[in-house]
Amino acid sequence: MKKLMFFLVLFSFFILKVDALEIDSKHVVLYNLNDQQVVYEEGKDERVSVASLTKIMTTITAIENIADYNQEIIIKSSMFTGLREQNVAVIGLRDGQKVTYRDLLYGMFLGSGADATRAISISIAGSEEKFVELMNQKAKELKLSNTHFVNTVGLDDDLHYSTVNDIAKILNYAFQNEKFKEIFTTKKYTISDNSIKVSSTFFQTAEKAGIDSSFILGAKTGYTENAGRCLASIAYDESNQITYLLVTTNAKKTPNHVRDAVTVYDYYFKNYKYHTLMEEGEVLVKIPTMYSKQKEVKISSNKEIKKYLSNDFSKEDVRIDYKGEKIITPSMNKKERLGVADIYYKDELVSEVDVLLPEKISFSLLVFISIHRITFITLSIFIIAIIVLCICLKRRKKKS
Repeated sequence: MKKLMFFLVLFSFFILKVDALEIDSKHVVLYNLNDQQVVYEEGKDERVSVASLTKIMTTITAIENIADYNQEIIIKSSMFTGLREQNVAVIGLRDGQKVTYRDLLYGMFLGSGADATRAISISIAGSEEKFVELMNQKAKELKLSNTHFVNTVGLDDDLHYSTVNDIAKILNYAFQNEKFKEIFTTKKYTISDNSIKVSSTFFQTAEKAGIDSSFILGAKTGYTENAGRCLASIAYDESNQITYLLVTTNAKKTPNHVRDAVTVYDYYFKNYKYHTLMEEGEVLVKIPTMYSKQKEVKISSNKEIKKYLSNDFSKEDVRIDYKGEKIITPSMNKKERLGVADIYYKDELVSEVDVLLPEKISFSLLVFISIHRITFITLSIFIIAIIVLCICLKRRKKKS
């Protein structure tokens, strides 16, 4: 009966954990950006259509090829050839309109405008095809073996693909750029001639659906028939000071991709954080001494050791495996490296700490004699015997 109850409790826990992460999106990857660690994934390396998540690469490629964000561009209707037939989202740029590169960047990213995307790619590279070459070159630089682009917008094509993991790597790279970060975290923008106002498609969707997204720093949405509802976002867990990056694709309908993000973030915010395995100053190892009044030396960790773990963390599962000198002698110097302490959590090696002698131990003659007292007594008896023997021999010589 006890065994049955145990398995019922274990099964219930498993269901609760799975239910907490039950989402509509088919492909998922979640990174803890504090240490660049994948903490959750489903099909992260499967090649898929990524729709307008493509524009993450388009945006960072454009940024790295723009010298002056205030430079004016004259919009030409020829830039938009074929877009109307594809029924893609646009922000409403007009033939002959003067805009800046900055305007196009915000229009492309926040409003997901295909017209702004085409305009900026043609203005920078001369054609969309040549700009795509720049995007694919960047993909090679980032060592993204599962990514290939054929357009700047994200239109479905058999040769236009990526993975949620590669998109996460692109976003992680792009987020290091201050201009990209500025655009990524902006919710609304007005074109310089005040003719067009664009808003983040993500924050618009979240607000319309009544979903709290206040902890999400920024995001890029995407949709095509093949890709489904896609989302790439970065969120900050303020209470635990952890930054996460999440990419999802293939949600069936709006706003499931937004709900999925909130579900995943909320679960990890509540159930994971950095736990302290070893405090700075906590004793790592006690090593006995030789020839000193000090019986042993306690050697402490010179740093705090933390690991990102679920909240069922137990300090009892922390294990220290010391490899090094087994005894400390007066001949050893202060700060001398005695060995290394491997810190394990549930048999996983977390950290290695050098074990250094904190101070030189003093030699004690009394302790030395005490340890070797039998030898000293034996030697003393031997010396006394020799002396007595010598005296006896001298006396015999005198008598003779």
